This record gives sequence, C-alpha cells and structure tokens, in this order.
Amino acid sequence: MKSLFLSAKSTLFRRTMLLYSFAVFIPILVFFLFCYSTVYHSFEKEIYTSNINKLNTVKNVYDVKISELNTLTRKVDSSPSMTLFQIKNNPADVVSTLSFLTRLLDPLSDIFLCERGSDKLFSSSGTFFFSKILPNYIDSSDLSMDDFYELLNHSESVHVRQVISQNNHSYIFYFSPLSPNFSNPSRTVVFVIDNENLKKLFNFSVEEDVNENVLVFDNDLQLLSSFVPDSKGIVSSHITPLLKQHKGDFSATIDTDGRQLYIIGLHSNETGYYYVKITDMQDAMKSLIQIKDWVIVVTSLMFVIGAVIIMLGLRFNYFPIRKIVSQLNAYSTTRNDELGTIERAIGDLNQLQVDYHNFTEHSEDALYENFLLYVLNSSFNNLQSLNSAGKSIGVVYTKSEFCMASLYIEDIDNLNEIGYSVVVNAIAVNIPKSIECQFKNLLFNQQIVCILCLEREDYSDLIQAFEAILQQLLELGVLATIGVSDMNDKPSLIGKLYMQSCEALEYKMLYSIGSIIEYSQISNITDAETPLPEMLEAFGKHISELKIEKAQTSFYEMMDYIQTNKCTLYTCRYICFDIIQYFKRLSVVLDTAYSNTLDYGFDILEIEHFQTVDDLIELIEQVFQKITDFLNTHKKQQSDQLIEEIMQYINENGLKYEFQISSLAEQFSMSVQYLRSIFKTHTGQTLSEYVNALKIEKAKELLITTNDSLAVIVQKIGKVDVTNFTRAFKKETGSTPGAYRVAHQERNKADE
Repeated sequence: MKSLFLSAKSTLFRRTMLLYSFAVFIPILVFFLFCYSTVYHSFEKEIYTSNINKLNTVKNVYDVKISELNTLTRKVDSSPSMTLFQIKNNPADVVSTLSFLTRLLDPLSDIFLCERGSDKLFSSSGTFFFSKILPNYIDSSDLSMDDFYELLNHSESVHVRQVISQNNHSYIFYFSPLSPNFSNPSRTVVFVIDNENLKKLFNFSVEEDVNENVLVFDNDLQLLSSFVPDSKGIVSSHITPLLKQHKGDFSATIDTDGRQLYIIGLHSNETGYYYVKITDMQDAMKSLIQIKDWVIVVTSLMFVIGAVIIMLGLRFNYFPIRKIVSQLNAYSTTRNDELGTIERAIGDLNQLQVDYHNFTEHSEDALYENFLLYVLNSSFNNLQSLNSAGKSIGVVYTKSEFCMASLYIEDIDNLNEIGYSVVVNAIAVNIPKSIECQFKNLLFNQQIVCILCLEREDYSDLIQAFEAILQQLLELGVLATIGVSDMNDKPSLIGKLYMQSCEALEYKMLYSIGSIIEYSQISNITDAETPLPEMLEAFGKHISELKIEKAQTSFYEMMDYIQTNKCTLYTCRYICFDIIQYFKRLSVVLDTAYSNTLDYGFDILEIEHFQTVDDLIELIEQVFQKITDFLNTHKKQQSDQLIEEIMQYINENGLKYEFQISSLAEQFSMSVQYLRSIFKTHTGQTLSEYVNALKIEKAKELLITTNDSLAVIVQKIGKVDVTNFTRAFKKETGSTPGAYRVAHQERNKADE
C-alpha cells in the first residue's frame, strides 16, 4: 500500500489507473444499461407474447367448439328423429338421438330439446319436466328460472349464458331456436357444456389459487366461462370497463384486494367473444424479477472482478516498469519520471525492428508464392473472390481478361548466375502499364510464369512487349522461348490458360527456340474437331443434377473416345482439368466434406507433369471414383433421412381429422406424386397403406380398451369413411370391428 501511495505521484501511474478504470468499468456500465434497456424489455415482450399465445389456445378451442355447436344445431334441426311428430309420438327415438349427438362433441355434458309451449324437456338421459331437472343446474343470478323459460320459448336467435349450479359447478347453456322452415321457431335446443370438461381441452394449467385464471365474455360482455369462480368481483369492477375501452388485444395492470394483477385481453373476430387471462403480477413477472436480481448480482460481481483486474494489471504492468526504470537510471538525463527514463532505452530496440522487417519480407514472399499457386489451380470462381484473397499481399486485378505466358529458360545455370530477380525485373519493365502482371517462380520446370490481366485490345501490345523482353534477356545472356495462351475472363479457367501456354511451348522445335508461340497459332494443328466438348457439357450437367449413373456413362464414353482416337496428351489434360472444375463447383451445392475425397489431382502442376495418356486417364478415373462414391452415399443418406422424417410426421399427425396426403406433401415441399413414389420405393408399401395400417392399429386398441361405439372410434382416428374402413378392417383382421371386440372379450374371459 505504501508503494501504491508513493506511485500516485507518478504521471504514468495516474494515466495507467485512468486507462484501466475506463477499460474495466465502462464495459460493466454498458452491460448494466444494456440488460435494463434491451434484455429487460425483450423479456417483458416475451412474457406478453407467451400469455397471448396461451390465450389464443383458449380462443381457438372456443371458436372451434362454437363452430361445432352450429354444425350440431343443423344436425338436430335436420334430423328426422327430432321433428315435432317424433317429439309427440316417439320420445324414445328423440332421447336416443340426443344421447348419440352428445357423444359427438367432447365438452358436451347434455343436450336439451323441447317443443315451445310444452312443459316437457328431452335430454340425452330421458324425458323430464322443467321443475325436475333444471334446479340441478340453475342456482345463480346468471340465469334464473324465468330467464330460462323466456329463452326457451321466445328467443329468436342464439343466446349463450353461464350457469353456476348448487355445488358451485360452472356450465355454459347454448340456446338455439329450431324450425322446419327456419321461421317461427317451434323447437329450441339447449347444449349444456361443462366448463371443467372444456378446460381439459386447453394445453396449459390453471391454478386454483387465483394466480392464473381465464375468463370468456360474449358480445354483450356477459361472462360465459370463468375457470376460477371467485373472480366475479374482479370482473364487475375492473375487467368489464377494460373490455369496453379496448376492442383488440391489450394488456393492463390492476390493483385489487391488496394484490397486483396482470391482465391480457383478446378479441375473436369469428365469434365476437372476448377472452381475458388474469395472472398474479408476482407470477407473471417472475422471470423479469429473477433477471433483475441476476443483473444486480452479476454487475456487483463484475465490479469486484474489475477492481481485482486493475490491481493485477498494476502489478504485472506498471510495477515491472518501475523496476525497469530503477535499472535504467543511467539513461534518464533529461527527464526524471518513468516515461523519460524508458524513452532513451527504446532506441536499443531499433535492431529488433530491422530483424522483424526482414522476417516480414520473407513471410510476404511465401504468401505471394502460395497465393499464385492457388490462382494457377483455378481456385477462385470469380474476380471478387480472387481480389479478396490477394488484397492482403497487394495483388488486385482490375481488368476484364486474363492471359498466361510461360517463359522457358534454355540454360537454367546461366539464369542462376544472373539472378532470378534481375530477369523478372527485365520482364516487368517492358510490360505496358495498362497490363497488370504477376510472376510465379517455376524454375524446377525451367519456367517463369506470367499471370496477366488486361483488356482484349491490349493483346497486340503484349506480344510486342514480349519481343522486347526476349531481346533484353538475350542481352543478359538468357535464351528463352515464350508460350502465350488465349484470353479468358473467368478466373476459374486460369489453369487451362496455363496448360495452353505450356502446350504452345511444346512446339518450340517447330517454331524455333527463342520465339514467341501463341496458342492460337498451334490450335489448328492439334486435335481436329471432336465431340469431347459436348460430352463434357453433358457430363457437367449430370454431375450438377447428382445423376451419378448418367455421369458415369458419359465419363466412360469420353475415356473410350480418347483411347480409340488416340487423342493428344494435352487434350487429356484439358479433360482432367474440366472434370476437376465440375467437382469444385459441386462443393457449393453439397457440403465441404466432399473435398476430403479429392485429396489427389487438384494441383495443376501434377496434371502438367504426366507424360502418357494412360497415366492421365488413370488419374481422372481415381478422382471420379472418389467423388461418385461420396455422391452415392450422400444421396442415399439424404433419402433415408427424408423417409424417416416423413414416417415420423405421419406417426404424430396421421390420426388427426385434418390430416391429408396433400398436406403431407406440402409440409415437405414436394408433389403428391413424387411423395408417393419415393415412399413406395423406400418402404415397399404405399402411403395410403401405411396410413390405413396406422388407423387400424389404433382402432384395434380402442376396441379392446374402451366401450366406445364404432362411430365414436372413427372420430378418434382421423377422417374415415365408416363403410370403407369396416371393409379394410375385416380384410386386415378377418373380422368386423364388432366381432373383433366380442372375440377379444371372450378370449379374456377364457383366460380368466
């Protein structure tokens, strides 16, 4: 501490402390503000979204059930067994039909039907007088007995009311007038929905301690459902005014009974109903409160860690400087603080800077040579990617065309005496400024390669420049022959341009040593026109479409043509180059794992060194075999994985009513015909057979484990035609569903 106190007088110490304080505490402050301004609000929005999603679940179930009630109303209205004649003459049929219809909708507890003006009430369990059955339900101010009579005998439209029974059980009464000619209603049907059964359909829990509750209101803001009945006081005093104020989605906070409640509201455009979710504020914002506490704890911890970092920073950075200063006092002749003492000592580091500069030069040379090798191997698909890779070492091309020139040195020993850099400088000073040029050292091949970038109109100037270059090299004592390729605007074909320049050099005995040989001059005396370009194009198309068998056929047709027609070695090299380029481009379509299969043959210098056609064909076959093996494996793995995903989706959704094969095809973005084809190919059975087998297995399980009728069972296994299903069931099991159930029951009795 004494040393720290004495150091406080130092300018360097004060600057160091200020720097460390800014470096450590400013990020902590930014972190704290970020958490409160961004993360906190994000979580707040997430809580709102989560509650809206839960409420949407309630809304969707309610809307669907109301829609199903409308459908069920039409069934009742159009049922032959529910006419006025049947009501008066065949009450047993009416009760039986009501019992069947009650089972069609999950949350239905009962269905009442009455003829207007009559004192009888038909239900799924029998025929009753009003005074016998209604007191079991009606025991609240929501719906009195007089209100019930009025809605039953005089309502002209659908009405929905909440009813709370004597045992505090909540129901929903859905009144719908019926008439044969849809006017002057003569009957009324009442659907009784148990709120507890309706609540079981929702995929979230409702706490019984009023920490979470869901309310449903009709168009007139009458309460229809309340999952926790003791919230009625909150409804009348707080919720109803909020619903009048907000027409769409909303959130609000209210204070009641010493508690703060979080309110989320939602309005359904289909039914016009309002849905409200009430949650205790402590529960709703629990995660936010935890985040707030966590941020405070973490920030405090970061401040402590920051202080420790500052102390360690001073110990390992500032105090070593003080120690160095004590050893360098001899240098401190003009200033008496740490900075002045070290100022002179820095001069001793100049030699290190020189050494570093020499090291950097060698490193840049290595990077430069490696980059040019990538260019020769046609590793860049476009000019942008080439310039992006070369920018760090100062190699950038701005012209539109590329050309390659290979200078073959006849006497390599003479070149070594003169020096490679002298020869390259003699070449560079003669190339016009409008042409961009880079040099690649291939002296092991007795070559200096020039990678040229120019405009097409500058080509004649380039040839004239090469004439001057040959003359100046001759004056230096270097005899050289230059092979010049064609021009091309694609960096991916620079390797082929290099091969053209090398092929031009092969004709130096014909054109004489020390001359300039252009590929365009000798191309007319190489192979005559062949179908190889068309074969290559077909091969490339098959590879890009992953049609491996067709690509193999096209490949061996090329090989057969090359051997039969005794094509030149350079023709084979071009074919090898193009095939490898097709495989390179395929990496964009597939993944990078395929490149591991091409560990041989990518270096264009390796291609260039082959001396016989048979050796080069063997190389092409090796490369092709590796890539085709990978593609076949890749394609099979993709197909197997896709079929597994399709079967998993069917197993999870095949028993849903809305499931269809067309929706399955849309889920996996393919046509129904193609989906059926690949499924049959991989599984040996059709899609319909697989889905029907799934439904039959589920039906067998329900026949054994439940007492549900066949009509109820088919509702649980998706969209099914009962007649066709019974026929398919009998074909699969050898008996009808009813016989199957009886046989299984008799077998169980025999076992017992």
